[in-house]
Amino acid sequence: MSREIQNDFSILEGFLSHYNLCHLLEDKKFNVFVSKQHKKYYSYLTFIAEIQKYVDSVDYRNKLSPIQFSFLKESCSDAGISFFSAIHGSYKSSKMLLRSSIETFFKGYFLDLIPDLDKESSMYNFFKKIKDCEFYTVEPQKSIIDIIHGEYKLLCEYVHTATTLNMSNLSALNYFPSFNENEAKKVSDFSLPLISNYLTLLCLKYNEQYHAFHFKNKKIVINSIPKQYRQIINNIAE
Repeated sequence: MSREIQNDFSILEGFLSHYNLCHLLEDKKFNVFVSKQHKKYYSYLTFIAEIQKYVDSVDYRNKLSPIQFSFLKESCSDAGISFFSAIHGSYKSSKMLLRSSIETFFKGYFLDLIPDLDKESSMYNFFKKIKDCEFYTVEPQKSIIDIIHGEYKLLCEYVHTATTLNMSNLSALNYFPSFNENEAKKVSDFSLPLISNYLTLLCLKYNEQYHAFHFKNKKIVINSIPKQYRQIINNIAE
């Protein structure tokens, strides 16, 4: 190892030994951002923890297979790592992970109806298969899926760096950790409705299982779902 590399590595070690988020916690706007992200992510975690009890259960009409559950769990993981990245100020990678969470979510959600969906390499065909599925014609599922697809297309711009607006232009690790209110809001504008829509679709499809959840966990989940869908999920006639 050259002297220059060794010297720089020593600087990196020093940076890592002093790395912390304490100064960010002094910013009230940062705390609000983290609180909102945490609420949605915790709700998703809660659903995944509860639904795991009913994987492969024949007692429910909409049986959730182990492979479907693994993809849903991975979607939740993607959302969690996206949250972690955003906390540190890595907003572009946060958006890229949200994009991945959409792909894994739809694989888990539709594999019982489209068995080869996880083998599809073309994202155009991936979404075409979803929209050709009879289930897609049902409301409010159709409208929610369309919204998620629209968010996916926008997130693709960040993955492929479509314009200068999508570029991070970071060249040093000592930028992190940081908080940029405008960039954090862009992440929130994607993540908060995405997780709400995931939960809505899951509670609609696996409604019987949802109603078997512990009452405290049901409340955590339903509070992260848009109000216009709560009566449907709770089987309350308008």
